[in-house]
Amino acid sequence: MSLIRSLLLVVALLGAMTSPARAVELVVTCGTIGSPGNFCESSVRRWEHATGHRVRFVPLPQQTTEQLDFLRLSLAQPETSSDLDVVLLDAIWINFVQQYLLDLGAFTDGAEQAHFQALIDTARFEGGLKALPLWSDVGLLFYRRDLLEKHGAPVPRTWEELETIAAEVQAAERNGQSDFWGLVFEASAGEGLTCNLVEWMSSLGGGPMVDDDGAVILDTPDLRATLRRVKSWIGTIAPPEVTELNNETARRFFQEGRALFMRNWPYAWSLSQTEDSPLRGKVGVTSVPGGAMGPGRGVHGGWYMGVNAQSHNPEIAADLVLHLTSQAEQLHRALFQSQNPTRPALYVDPDVRAISDFFEIVYDGLQGAINRPNAQLRQSYIHVSTVFADRVNGYLAGTEPDPSVMLNSLDVHLARMRRRGW
Repeated sequence: MSLIRSLLLVVALLGAMTSPARAVELVVTCGTIGSPGNFCESSVRRWEHATGHRVRFVPLPQQTTEQLDFLRLSLAQPETSSDLDVVLLDAIWINFVQQYLLDLGAFTDGAEQAHFQALIDTARFEGGLKALPLWSDVGLLFYRRDLLEKHGAPVPRTWEELETIAAEVQAAERNGQSDFWGLVFEASAGEGLTCNLVEWMSSLGGGPMVDDDGAVILDTPDLRATLRRVKSWIGTIAPPEVTELNNETARRFFQEGRALFMRNWPYAWSLSQTEDSPLRGKVGVTSVPGGAMGPGRGVHGGWYMGVNAQSHNPEIAADLVLHLTSQAEQLHRALFQSQNPTRPALYVDPDVRAISDFFEIVYDGLQGAINRPNAQLRQSYIHVSTVFADRVNGYLAGTEPDPSVMLNSLDVHLARMRRRGW
């Protein structure tokens, strides 16, 4: 029996089982009940049928920053935090709330070993496993396959190749018009720009953000050269408004047929293939390009599930997390909700790969994915990331050709922060 049939049989059996054990109610944050965006609702319902326990969903705010504030406030108040059992966490939030989360190591029986190791490393603090990965993202390069074929150009493996191909195809496709560009990416001030920066620093030079001693030193010759190079793209192969684009506005720019290449997240693939997409059947996907410092490596992103250390039912809550992150449930969500599994076994199985070549692309990207330094910077990560992205965005959008003054000022600011402790 194939892996897909075996795992879907498990899902079906879970939905049919009931347990005579004493039922409890868990309170969970995982989307809004009844909403199409609640990607864990059907999975939770199968667990309810299998165990006899019940789950009450707590709706989260719409904005991700507000969601983090909600979780920090809820988990930090002893008089009310015990009401919340299982929480949904962005990969970069775990370090902010890890002190309030249960160490799942006592409940997993080694289940964490079946996930990509880099994803597990993000959730470890002082040896404790504070969450398990639910689904994952990785930075990818999208391209117009039809246009590369039309102009006899290969899929670029390096940024140098991309620059050349982008300029040549852009010139050929414009035909006197100026609304077609070689490259779009997220360069507005925000976490998305930090992700791009980590990728550029890894392949073009300037990284890592945090050195072995825990210091953030950014004013280096390598990073200055990398930023000057990226700035040279703007107005030549990338539109001037790229410094105002986030991942979604960049996706729309690309999907409208206005760019040859786009760096974005896997979600953009399924949207490019919808029936009403003008690019249906015309898009290819590959790993982000490499450079002088090594092959391209996309930044890892994604979401996790953790258990409140103050939960009245820690063992049952941990069982729900293990169910949500299990191989059978991840397969179900991959098939029916286009979510990327965090388990290598679901990418290498030929039956899974037969569903779509896209799984193989994501798998290749996840194998070498880079973690952002949220674990090293702990409570300071979002501030460091925000300041870094804000200042780089200002440099990219401004007229100053040399980033040295900006980077030096940033180093002074971050050194002062570090003296107070990350």
